[in-house]
Amino acid sequence: MDAFLQAFLNGLVLGLIYVAIAVGLTIVFGTLRLVNFAHGAFFSVGAYVGLVVANKYGLIAGFIIAPIAVAILAVILDRIVLRPFYNKEPTSQLLLTFGIALVIQESLRWFFGGTAQQYTLPPELMSPFTLGPLVYPAYRLAFAAGVVVLLAVVWLFLARTDYGLIVRAGIRDRIMVQLLGGNITRASTIVFALGAGIAGLVGAAASPIYSVEPTTGFDFLVPSFVVVVVGGLGSFWGAVAGGLLVGILKSLMTLYYPPAADVIIYVLMAVVLIVRPQGLFGESEVIRQ
Repeated sequence: MDAFLQAFLNGLVLGLIYVAIAVGLTIVFGTLRLVNFAHGAFFSVGAYVGLVVANKYGLIAGFIIAPIAVAILAVILDRIVLRPFYNKEPTSQLLLTFGIALVIQESLRWFFGGTAQQYTLPPELMSPFTLGPLVYPAYRLAFAAGVVVLLAVVWLFLARTDYGLIVRAGIRDRIMVQLLGGNITRASTIVFALGAGIAGLVGAAASPIYSVEPTTGFDFLVPSFVVVVVGGLGSFWGAVAGGLLVGILKSLMTLYYPPAADVIIYVLMAVVLIVRPQGLFGESEVIRQ
């Protein structure tokens, strides 16, 4: 039972990382119709920016600067490179964003080397936390709580602000929003920066758990795409449900049958696509232009 609880909590933490990345992916796709393979690179950039700043000015400063730096990078890429491809076919978007991801990944390797690095945590976050018979790292619990708060803030943005209304309406029908006078272009820039900033913040915050290296973002990106498909393209709550499901399932499979840990999430995706092609919480209208 102790091993099961340990695996479940590990899966919950891993799932929350997938959720945070998938939320950025799904709102960007829903609003911009952009298949963004560079999203994992934003995760890596945030991890390295957070590492550099944290080593010099402290952990909190690293967590503040990382999402801001990544959001600025995303806006620059959006204005200069990505915007002409918003109305292109998904293959062109995929190739472009994959190329951007490779450039960023190799640039990080050039600047920081290929060796894995890790944050130095404050002593109070390095101590274990006792949960009955289970002893669990305090930082992982703090990280999980922080991601939950972050997701709540993003949901409030989507549900309670004018830009959030435009984003939710744009997911359903982008053309209708434009016809009704909604500034979808400005909202798209904000959404892209928001998605990238979330990835950068989670990259910085997750690095004390999983370490930092140039390919870290890609390692988390592929399962996050699975999460988006399982949960439903454009669905916030689909990303939440899918991320937790994928993370917990993968962690439990690692405990009981490790060789299938990486395969089980793709089996899950295949089953969901067969039973419900639009995903658990997706709607068929989400892909309408």
